[in-house]
Amino acid sequence: MADRNAGDGSQGPSTDRNNEPVIDPTRNVLDLVGAAIQRQDDLREMESKHARERAELMAGYEDKLRVAESERINAIRAVDVAAVQRASEVANQQAATLALQVSTTADAFRMALDAKVEPIQRRIDDLSRAQYEAQGQKTQVIEATSRSGNIGLWVGTSVAALFGVVGIIVAAVAVILP
Repeated sequence: MADRNAGDGSQGPSTDRNNEPVIDPTRNVLDLVGAAIQRQDDLREMESKHARERAELMAGYEDKLRVAESERINAIRAVDVAAVQRASEVANQQAATLALQVSTTADAFRMALDAKVEPIQRRIDDLSRAQYEAQGQKTQVIEATSRSGNIGLWVGTSVAALFGVVGIIVAAVAVILP
């Protein structure tokens, strides 16, 4: 043993405890290291393949979800558009009905007003006729009165009476029309 430690160099092949020659472990170790490296490479490759497959699956499902969500939103929009169209139709129908009711009511009010105003108009026409006749008679009376000298008294009385009648007519129309 002393010789070995002396550093004289190798004294032959290595031996094990039974003094049997030992095979150089370098080739064995290299084979094991090579196999371990190959195993690591295979695992990385499988992991990479698995990650790609998973990404493709997720992308496919994301596309399907996007399409489904788009269809859902389009369905909601279609319902909203239909509701707006229906509301528009109802509003148009209500507007047409209201316009007809307004027209009918306006015609009824016109007829009622005409029925109430007609007697008043007849009375005004009668008063106007009477006024013209009275004026003609006044002219005769005035001529006769002027001959007699009382013309001023007669004209003042006639004008006052005429203003009184016109005032009564105006008051009657103001009461009936509102």
